[in-house]
Amino acid sequence: MDLNLLTIANRANLGNRISKSIDYATSRITKTDNLTKKINDSTEFDSTEKLQNREFAIIGLTTIVEQFLNEVLHQVLVSHPKKFGNKKFEIDELMEEGSILELFYSKANQKLLDLAYGKFDRFISNFTTTLELDSEIDSDLVDTINEIKLTRDCIIHSDGKANDLYFSKAGTKARVSRNNEQLKVDMDYYKESVAKIKEFISEIKNKIPTKLLESKKSYIFKQMWEATCLNRRFKFNEVWNIQDAGMVRPININDDYGFSSSEMEVYNLFRYIYSASEEFKVDFGFYFQRWKPQSNEYQVALSWLNNQFYF
Repeated sequence: MDLNLLTIANRANLGNRISKSIDYATSRITKTDNLTKKINDSTEFDSTEKLQNREFAIIGLTTIVEQFLNEVLHQVLVSHPKKFGNKKFEIDELMEEGSILELFYSKANQKLLDLAYGKFDRFISNFTTTLELDSEIDSDLVDTINEIKLTRDCIIHSDGKANDLYFSKAGTKARVSRNNEQLKVDMDYYKESVAKIKEFISEIKNKIPTKLLESKKSYIFKQMWEATCLNRRFKFNEVWNIQDAGMVRPININDDYGFSSSEMEVYNLFRYIYSASEEFKVDFGFYFQRWKPQSNEYQVALSWLNNQFYF
């Protein structure tokens, strides 16, 4: 059984989901920054209130970064379960989750949780490897983002003062030298933090491989076809034309190409994905009776049923 084939349909919108995560994080950072600057420039707030708002902004900005990283990593893991590595899944785990696909989601959540309690550079190393980024993220930039995160932790847990955990994780980026010393969150620090966070998101965006960003409906539809018996009869380009990343067109949707009854059900799956027409609705009872669970045809259909997309 090909684990990646079981989630092939999930990849039909992976590129769009990654791009949306990047755009959403960037938009939220900009909105937070604009509001913080507006409050800082206002005469209606005193210095204490402005400091508190900057601290709230640091908390919000680091949360946006973490949510972005977790979201993208989770999307890639559940779309490419082979990226879990040579991990063995227990029968009891499968029974508890109810399906192999739900198990993938559970394992992805657990991996994120495990990484969250480790050092930030370990998370980034795992993120880089899993996404197969075109090159490593600048280590000094990673260390800077890490320090901002640690400052956030100190704001929440120790009234903005450095603690043992801060020094154990900040390394050379530590901004103070003594325990219980206040970590300044003045406007200069805030502006530098925003600039580095924006640079960090931008660097990741520029390093995400094209194969992930172009993981879109038309190309996944083609890969699904090529994984089935239909491709041995007729190559994809003999039956379909790719118009763009989000649209394919049939050369002749009413041509049955001489397919057998079993092959026709597979063909109907593709015609139904394209048209959503009742005329091509799949008889999945017959389909799964004819095609066994270990077959590509079975796995492609199961993947689509769990992650349906249409044109």
